[in-house]
Amino acid sequence: MRSGSEVARNLLSSKRPLYLGIRLHLARSAASAAGEQGVRNWVSGHTRKWLNARWTDDLLRSRIAAHIAVILLIALVITFANRSLYMLPLAEGRLARLILLTQQISSVPAAFPADTRRNESLLPSGSIAQDDAILMRAAVPSTFMPALRPRAEITTYVVKPGDTIFGIAAQFGIKPETIMWANGRFVEDNPDLLRVGQELIILPVDGVYHQVGKGDTIEKIAATFKVEPSAIIDYPLNNLDKDDPQIQVGQWLIVPGGTKPYVPRRVVAYEGPIPQGANKGTGSFGWPASGSITQGYWERHRAIDIGTWEGAPVTAADSGFVVAAGWDGSGYGRMVLIDHGNGFQTLYAHLKVFYVKVGDSVAKGQKIGEVGATGNATGPHLHFEIRQNGSQRNPFGFLP
Repeated sequence: MRSGSEVARNLLSSKRPLYLGIRLHLARSAASAAGEQGVRNWVSGHTRKWLNARWTDDLLRSRIAAHIAVILLIALVITFANRSLYMLPLAEGRLARLILLTQQISSVPAAFPADTRRNESLLPSGSIAQDDAILMRAAVPSTFMPALRPRAEITTYVVKPGDTIFGIAAQFGIKPETIMWANGRFVEDNPDLLRVGQELIILPVDGVYHQVGKGDTIEKIAATFKVEPSAIIDYPLNNLDKDDPQIQVGQWLIVPGGTKPYVPRRVVAYEGPIPQGANKGTGSFGWPASGSITQGYWERHRAIDIGTWEGAPVTAADSGFVVAAGWDGSGYGRMVLIDHGNGFQTLYAHLKVFYVKVGDSVAKGQKIGEVGATGNATGPHLHFEIRQNGSQRNPFGFLP
């Protein structure tokens, strides 16, 4: 009978191949696990090193941040676009309900008369179209513009910065001349010399505001301003008795539609003989200064104003000889008048200085002075006139 130790040795001997196989498998598994762990550790370590190296690169970080921002922006746009498309039917539904409510209100009888013509122009019949339960307003090809109410009283206007006679006249729907004729000779002769805070009389209609003088009659006033006497008598603000109209000295009258004759400013020119060898004009005019047109030619300003910097050169528009050079007290300030010997004269006003004297012969393009702001001028500019046989002409018709 075998002992226990022999039995154990025999068992191990008989199972030895299996035992060795198990040990070999376990060893291989351990080696494989160790290898995989080593690979993971290697990959993790190198990946960490790569990210650390790259993240310290400022350019790479900027690119990544820019890409993320672009992606977020695209996502926001898509989100809001979908939201807008979703809300569009709701907005159209609200619009339809508003239109229907407007029609219902307009169909209710008013407590006082309404302008049915105006309502029809704003809400024409058949202006609502239905499509898939959504009501939409059809296009209305006309727009109703209410007419300005005529004023029935004289208004006082206070000049603000930037105001001009033309702008104020347009604001009240009257002509610039009406404002000029109602506010004294100074405004009439110098419409560009408004002062901030100055009070202007604004008539309710175009015409003349006249103060009755000694010897005036309604007939004389009407003839002076070229209207019929009835225009003065029948105007309500004049408060005249139509059967027996009486006027008093000092009384102010509105002359609707009246006009005042233009009285040009005059200068005293040289009337002596033409100097020997004086240049004669070519008949072709050139611009006397460079700048921008600040005021054009019109009934109460028969010249053009060229705005530019003080001291800018002023040149003769054509050849001729100087017949006036000096100070003019009527508003021109320092001025030069050139006779071109062919029926034309040119006048240059508001000069800072002038370089010619009476009797000098000048050539076309010759410097005769500098732009200034003398006389009745609010800023540096050249006041330029062209006169033909004593009549002031529009310079735009003669300049290139």
